[in-house]
Amino acid sequence: MRRSPAILAAFAALVTLLVGATTAFVFLDKNVRLTVDGQTRTVHSFASDVRSMLEGEGVKLGPKDIVAPSPDTRLERGDTVVVRHARQLSLTVDGKKKDLWVTALTVGEALDQLRLDGEGAMLSASRDRALPREGFALNMRSPKKVSILIDRVRLQAETPAPTVRELLAETGIRLGKHDRVSPGMDRVPYDGMVIKVFKLLSKPKVKYSKIAPRVIKKENPKMTIGETKVLRKGRYGIKQTVYAYMARGGRKVLAVIASTVKRRPVSRVVEVGTKQPSMGDADSLNWAALAECESGGNPRAVNSAGGYYGLYQFSLQTWGSVGGSGLPSEASPDEQTMRAKMLYNKVQGRWQGQWPVCGKHLFD
Repeated sequence: MRRSPAILAAFAALVTLLVGATTAFVFLDKNVRLTVDGQTRTVHSFASDVRSMLEGEGVKLGPKDIVAPSPDTRLERGDTVVVRHARQLSLTVDGKKKDLWVTALTVGEALDQLRLDGEGAMLSASRDRALPREGFALNMRSPKKVSILIDRVRLQAETPAPTVRELLAETGIRLGKHDRVSPGMDRVPYDGMVIKVFKLLSKPKVKYSKIAPRVIKKENPKMTIGETKVLRKGRYGIKQTVYAYMARGGRKVLAVIASTVKRRPVSRVVEVGTKQPSMGDADSLNWAALAECESGGNPRAVNSAGGYYGLYQFSLQTWGSVGGSGLPSEASPDEQTMRAKMLYNKVQGRWQGQWPVCGKHLFD
């Protein structure tokens, strides 16, 4: 049956429309290579730019994520788009913690991004451990250079061991029953640390001793020479000494292992007089107290070593210098006291040269 010209024209127009639509569909459709966090797939999209294509594929971007090319780039057929989502990395290096953002997919890649040389370091996770998007905590301890002193023999070691105990185990140092290590086994090694290992032949013993306090003297011009006043009593310190038998030169010797101040001494503070007594002060001084200190108050006293006599323990030369004759111990107590006062005035109150130990009692 012959079709009418009108029908044929309509059919031809429809075919032209379909061919045009198909051509437009094929032209607008773009095949794109999309890689998200290392996972690659081929997608078809009518989007005009990278951002629209990612939205169409359900890929959400955060402010720290990386997209290449940039989201506003015009999308062309055959393009390759790479997306890396940012991950928070809680990184602790040698005890110091920092919260960082990386787009790395593994621990090793993160260290490379942060330019951290992890060679020889102790990591809490392997370098090929994947980093989840929700974040990851990583501990890193870098190698430390330490010296190990064993009975005067020095060894060098470089290790990331977290404690002295693990460091000694790594270096193959075995400890005996009584051996001691300083500093303690649980201390954290650091660069330049010196670890002392004492190979002992006996169980260590501890001895405590006193540390005498320092005496601080403060001059007081209002106090007479010889007068003192304690401003602070002070306190003895305490020192702990650890010792044990060790091998030295083929012999067994007792050696000090450690010495530690357990309590520091507190200085004693004393106020001392600096004022010179006047010449007329002799009668006002406490001569009885001086005699009690020098001779026990005995006017007949004679020093057991010889050469000093009486209440004030005169030497014969000094006794004669103030007009005395014979032995001082044979003179009356009143004469001895009189000549002691004469001596005091003669030396202008500088009693220290005459009675260096007991002279201070003149001012009691």
